[in-house]
Amino acid sequence: MKILKKVLLYTLVALLVIFIGLFSSAILFKDRIIQRFISEANKDLSTPVKIGKIEVSVLEDFPNLSIVLTDVYIEDSHPGEYPLLTARRVSFVLNVVEVWNGQYTIRGLKVVDSETNLKINEAGKSNYTIVKSDAEGGSGSVSFDLQKVSLKNTLVTYLDQALVQHHEFSSANLLASITAENHQYHIEAEGDVVIEQIGVGKSIYLQKKIFDVKALLDYNDSAKSLIVLPSVLALEEAQFELSGTYAFKEKNLIDLHTVGQDTDIKTLLSFFPESSVENFKKYKSQGDVYFDLKLTGEISKQKSPFLSIGFGLRNVSLQHTGLQSSIENANLEGSFATSSLSRMNHAELFLKDISGIFNGDSVKGNFSISNFEDPYVRADFHGEVDAKNILKFFPMNDVSELSGRIKANVSMSGMIEMLKDKATAQQVRTDGTVELKNLDFQLGKNHLRFRNLNGGLQFNNNDLAMSDLRGQFENSDFLLNGFFKNIVTFLIFEDQPIGIEADLKSEFLDVDQLFAIGFGSEQKGPYQFSISRNLNLNFNCNVKRMQYKRFFPTEVKGDLLVKGQVAVSRNIQLNALDGALTLSGIVDAKNPKAIDLISSVKLNNIDIDSLFYVFEDFHQDFIGYKYLKGKTYADINFEATLNEALHIFSETLVADASITIKKGELNNFGPMQKLNKYLDDEGLSKLRFADMKNDIHIENKTILMPPMEILSNVTRLQLSGTHTFDGQIDYRVIAPLKNKKKIDPDEAFGSIEEDTKGKMKVYLKIIGTTDKYEVVYDKDAVKKKIGNDLKKEVQELKDAFKLKGKKKKKELELEKDDYFDWKDDH
Repeated sequence: MKILKKVLLYTLVALLVIFIGLFSSAILFKDRIIQRFISEANKDLSTPVKIGKIEVSVLEDFPNLSIVLTDVYIEDSHPGEYPLLTARRVSFVLNVVEVWNGQYTIRGLKVVDSETNLKINEAGKSNYTIVKSDAEGGSGSVSFDLQKVSLKNTLVTYLDQALVQHHEFSSANLLASITAENHQYHIEAEGDVVIEQIGVGKSIYLQKKIFDVKALLDYNDSAKSLIVLPSVLALEEAQFELSGTYAFKEKNLIDLHTVGQDTDIKTLLSFFPESSVENFKKYKSQGDVYFDLKLTGEISKQKSPFLSIGFGLRNVSLQHTGLQSSIENANLEGSFATSSLSRMNHAELFLKDISGIFNGDSVKGNFSISNFEDPYVRADFHGEVDAKNILKFFPMNDVSELSGRIKANVSMSGMIEMLKDKATAQQVRTDGTVELKNLDFQLGKNHLRFRNLNGGLQFNNNDLAMSDLRGQFENSDFLLNGFFKNIVTFLIFEDQPIGIEADLKSEFLDVDQLFAIGFGSEQKGPYQFSISRNLNLNFNCNVKRMQYKRFFPTEVKGDLLVKGQVAVSRNIQLNALDGALTLSGIVDAKNPKAIDLISSVKLNNIDIDSLFYVFEDFHQDFIGYKYLKGKTYADINFEATLNEALHIFSETLVADASITIKKGELNNFGPMQKLNKYLDDEGLSKLRFADMKNDIHIENKTILMPPMEILSNVTRLQLSGTHTFDGQIDYRVIAPLKNKKKIDPDEAFGSIEEDTKGKMKVYLKIIGTTDKYEVVYDKDAVKKKIGNDLKKEVQELKDAFKLKGKKKKKELELEKDDYFDWKDDH
């Protein structure tokens, strides 16, 4: 026992002596060790190295000696200043005895907080050639026999400008051991590796994928070859076995093989670009999900390795983690192959024999795409599903409250780019039918409601036929038969035209609501009216009832054509205001801030008081619906320019109206009551007349009314004059003089005339504004014949307007047979 104690004591003393000796040596010979190490290292390095601080430590990896470098900067071998490596701390582990003998063999290496930038320029020259060859004088005594390598918080960037590749990797903690024999190295590595990105050309793969790595590698420095022995990459709960070779002595040749084990749908999706699988990240699977990848061939500026991936599902159950929806017995056989990762024009993706039970409904289909740069797509889908389950399994931000059933049997094949060209669009074949059964849903952030959608849709290449497609949209209902032209192009690409050629029937259209949805609500601000340059319509309408503000027409029938931001209707007939109206017109909205309107309106047996009421007395308060009664017959032609709020620029309004009012009444109208002072007739406050006819012209913000006869229950009047939009009035009245006693001869001198029958007539005028006016004698009317001059002026303006209107209509008229002639370069 005493002997054992002595042995232990001697051993402890020996270790203590060794430690003290090593520590003392490190202190005493620190500068010598550092200077010798730097001197020997510089013999082998061809680029500058900057170090903030160097220390020698025996505590770092006892009993070995460590040279610790902080704030390390190593310049790359390309011209100019660019770091190959930066690190906060680098430790070299050396054998003490070898150091004393002047041999610096690095047995271990620790690197903390480092960034490594590997670059190959367009000429194919690397930036990491920093060790001198023997011919360059590389004869330093620093060598490597790395038995332990530790990397903490490491980022490695690889940029190949010649092959257009940009890869990034990082690791929080990676340990490796390297066994060297001659020029062969056996490497064992374990830890985490984050693939920040694999960038090939414009494509980014495997972003932010975290792997746990157990790798076995054999590297031959003479042959410049790397053998990947069966190694394991773990991604979440899945594992991938990696093996293969990489040689780069004369050519860069790669042959890698990866097989997935215990994979699932989430793991499978993680290999695709993040943006393309964002909506699928909440799905999980149970069952057999397989994955097999091979990468083989030459890597050079002219050549790229061949990549092939096989993957699929066998009797897999898929569930959305947040919703009660699933696909059972899911099957899929998939493959992806490309001869070049940098150019995808030869890439092919096949998804074959897709099938499953979607919440009790059987579905199946196929999908393939070849040439990703100019895709040729084949796809088909067959099945009937409960619509509400679609949102449960695949939520859509713009759609909610989806219910009903959808049955589809559709297929598509062709080059997608052909859809952009009118001449080739029909070469993309789209066939099949979609049947909607009691479909309800809400659309957009305003939750616009579609209800009871029923009917059939049939694809005919780039068009979609509607067969008895009926339903309700908010307060309105519709029945459509016809075609959506260019529908596939419109759905796939942005900013593409669409044509709708259909017969529209409706029991009720709430135009107020439709305008609010399409152009904004007047309660929230003025309309923002516009016609999309991509919209082309050819509608034949038959609407039982409509509502627009105070206007409630019935039996609305007619056509509506829209093309090039111009809308045309040739003949709309409707019943309203206890009579009938016929409308035609053109709306040119190419300039949304200056919308041209040309229209003609025919009124037949319209109640004039209702007309004024519906159109809010035409936004004036001089003569309103309360004063008027009678039946109106009129032919009106007008043109004007409106802003996006549909307000007329008054200076642009030009109109002609040939008007007849039958069985008319003018009650309690102020100017007529004031005439009583001169005509001595109380009946003027309740004026009744059989027929009143006139041709009115509007231009330059002025209403011009030529002379017209008013044969009333109390008198016979002739009325003419002007009325400006700002309320200035100048009316001329000729009336029989019944009571001379009411007339002051001196005051009325020059305004009284005796006709050929000996009857006296008095000439009066009503002048001022609609708010303040007066009735006075018109002393100039007799000698100047003002009424006839006005009649001649109005006729000249009407003739000029007719010629201008015909020319404008001809410019804007649309040909019905060629209403949807979309351009190739749209």
